[in-house]
Amino acid sequence: MSSQAECVGFVGLGEMGLPMAAHLVAGGFGVVAYDALAARRGDAAERGIGWAASAAAVTAEATRTVVVMVRTLAQVESAVFGEDGCLAAGREPIDLLIMSTVDPGAMRSIARRAAERGATVVDAPVSGGRKGAEAATLAIMASGPAGALDRAEPVLNLVGEHVARVGDEAGHGQAVKLANQAMMAAAMAGTVEGLQIAERYGVDAQTMLDVVAHGTGGGWVVRNWDWMRSLWEDYEPGNALDVLDKDMRALLEVAGAEWMPLPVAAASFQRLVAHWSSYDAVRRGRRDRASSSSASG
Repeated sequence: MSSQAECVGFVGLGEMGLPMAAHLVAGGFGVVAYDALAARRGDAAERGIGWAASAAAVTAEATRTVVVMVRTLAQVESAVFGEDGCLAAGREPIDLLIMSTVDPGAMRSIARRAAERGATVVDAPVSGGRKGAEAATLAIMASGPAGALDRAEPVLNLVGEHVARVGDEAGHGQAVKLANQAMMAAAMAGTVEGLQIAERYGVDAQTMLDVVAHGTGGGWVVRNWDWMRSLWEDYEPGNALDVLDKDMRALLEVAGAEWMPLPVAAASFQRLVAHWSSYDAVRRGRRDRASSSSASG
């Protein structure tokens, strides 16, 4: 069946999911989507994305492939296994492209339980943030059975610029994504301290960044520092800073459980938390989030 005739399901139309789904429409796929926030229905319609009442309804309408792009492990579990989740549709066969970031062990468990109900999971987390989602330049770390990866490739190639097959089992993609987050956090912490050195000796910060961008200390973090800095200087709850915070906490929890020493990742994260917490908006957001968690618990 040609891609023009296929309907892809999409669960999660947040700041990354919405542009990703729109790229699939632009690429010739039909797309039917669901998001827990019904207010996003209008945004979907403006981009030619169909709407369904639940993840189960999305799966019932999809030809075979359903993308899950939600924020947390709990949301992935609900989207896949919930009362109105993808697997409640009773469809076989179905390919679930889980593009959220969770820990590798959880992803292996999700894939195993989904297989028991006739679904194949492609583990395909992404890197590149909202900017990458909007520009379709995401890096995608895909793992899973070869046949499922072959079927997923046309979808992944429309939302990502670099699609890498990193393994034949669910969990391999998540391992690469968490490694990416650890390496990015280390680069961010180094940049914060590099700026501190420049400030101490009266060197203009932008001049330092411009020079380092062409030196051995350069890289993606330095080239995109203006955007990254805005995450805490103009903090809004739920932005990419919160995603990195979530991912790093998950990584360090896994590292502790598996006796895997990651001292640089741990120190980098603590350095960043100290830096972020110097901004009032971030402190308020963290307090509000903690209060909300206590109230709901």
